[in-house]
Amino acid sequence: MQFKILKKILPSSYTLNTAKKPMHAGEIYHLWESLTASHQLVNSLETFQMNTDDKGMHKVIKDFAAQMRDQRIPRLEGLLKDAGFTVPPRSSSKTLQGRPGVGNEVILTDEEITRIMFNLSSALIILDGRAVSAVTTDDTIRGLFIDLLKQDIKQHEAIISFGKSRLAFNQPPMAVSAPKGPTIGDVYWLWAEMEFFRSSSIILLESYLSNTNDKELKKLLEHGLYNIAYPQLKKVEDVLKAAGFTVPPRPVTRMRQRPPGVIGQIALSDDEVANVVITASQYLLNQHIRAYSATISDEYRAIFKGFITEEIDNINKLCKMGSSRNLMASPPQVISKRG
Repeated sequence: MQFKILKKILPSSYTLNTAKKPMHAGEIYHLWESLTASHQLVNSLETFQMNTDDKGMHKVIKDFAAQMRDQRIPRLEGLLKDAGFTVPPRSSSKTLQGRPGVGNEVILTDEEITRIMFNLSSALIILDGRAVSAVTTDDTIRGLFIDLLKQDIKQHEAIISFGKSRLAFNQPPMAVSAPKGPTIGDVYWLWAEMEFFRSSSIILLESYLSNTNDKELKKLLEHGLYNIAYPQLKKVEDVLKAAGFTVPPRPVTRMRQRPPGVIGQIALSDDEVANVVITASQYLLNQHIRAYSATISDEYRAIFKGFITEEIDNINKLCKMGSSRNLMASPPQVISKRG
C-alpha cells in the first residue's frame, strides 16, 4: 500500500521501475505487439477449450493458457505500465460462458485444434524471436523476451508431443526413401542453414577478423567463427550427408591472407564491423527460429533449437559490447504522455 501511494506522489524517475526510461520505439512496439497478441491467443485457446470435451486436450490447452495469463501477460504489462503506458483491458474468460464441448456452433475436430495450436505457438516463437534481436540497448527488456522465447519453445514442444500421440499432424513428403529420413521441409531448412553459413556468415566473420586489431572485438568475432559458425556448419553438413545428400565444398578461408587490419583497399571502422555482425546475428536467430517452427521431427528440431540457444548467447555478448562502447545507433526514444 505504501509503495502504491509513493508511486502516485513521487516523480516517475524515483519509482522502482523495472525498465530504463525512456525505452526506444522498437522496444515499446515489440512489448505492445507481444502483449496484444498474448490476449488474442488466450481468447483463441479458451474458445478451443470450450469446443471440445476431450480431457487430454483440455489439459494441454489449460496449461498453455495459464502460462500466458499468469506469467507472460503480467510481465509485459508491468514493463509498459512502469513506462507510463495504459495497457489494454483483459477480455473476460470464455470458460465462463458454458460447458466444454458446446462452446461453438462450428465444431472443430481435436486434430484441427491441435494443428491450429501448433501454428499459433509457432507464430508466438517467431514474434518473440524478432523482439530478442530488435532490443539492442536495454538488457532488461531483451532478457524478458529471451525468457518468453524459452517458455514458447517449451510449450511448443508439449503441443508437438501431444499432437504426435494423437497422430494430429500431416507428415510432409519424405525427401529420401529411408523410413526415418528427413522430409522435404527438413532438407530445405537444413540446406538454407548450410548455405547461409557457407556463403555469408563464415566469409564475413573471417573478413572482419582480418580487418580489425581490436582485441575485444576480435575475441567476439573468433567466438562466432570457431565456436558457433563452423561447428554448426559441420553439424548440418553431417546430417545432410547421412541422409545421402552431396554438400557443396566450403569456401576458401580468408584468414591470414593479409596483415591484420587491412582488407584489400577498403578499411572498415570497428563500429561498422560490430553493427554488421550484430545485424547478421539478428537475422540468423530469426532464420533458426523459422527452421525450428517449421519442423516436427524431434531429431532435426533439436538441431535448430541448439542453434537458437547459441545465437541468443552470442547476441547478448555483442549487444553488451556495442552498448558499452557506443558502437550502435540507438532508435528514437518513446515515452507516454504521463511517463
